[in-house]
Amino acid sequence: MNKLLYILLFTFFILPIYCCGQEIDWKATSNWKLYSIRNKAGFRYPVDSLAFFKSIRLDDSTMKGFLMSSTIWPKEKTSLWMGLFVVSFETPAKEIRKLVISSYGGFFYDPDSKRYYELPEIGRNAWYQFINDNAATLDTQ
Repeated sequence: MNKLLYILLFTFFILPIYCCGQEIDWKATSNWKLYSIRNKAGFRYPVDSLAFFKSIRLDDSTMKGFLMSSTIWPKEKTSLWMGLFVVSFETPAKEIRKLVISSYGGFFYDPDSKRYYELPEIGRNAWYQFINDNAATLDTQ
């Protein structure tokens, strides 16, 4: 009976925290890409479908620099979307993950963990400039 109780506790309380509640180790990410997706459908596209969209490589060190200063929002905090960008990155385990970046407000969403992150206000102009410059390059390809 105790074993069953431990398995249930692990399955319902520990495992969800481990797989879905952890913050991302931005330093360990690589192969960042920006996709030509700018509408709300970007939330629904599965990661494996991103390969069918035009994309551009983003500088890994620049992305890491921005995202390492981000903070995770409390779960109860939500957002208002007024435009978006879709990016992907690779984890050390070679898993491709997607983020949805707000084009306004300095925040982004991780669909895997279902969590929002926010960039500090002091770096937002540089962040917007970086994303928009790359989006403009993508548009001209």
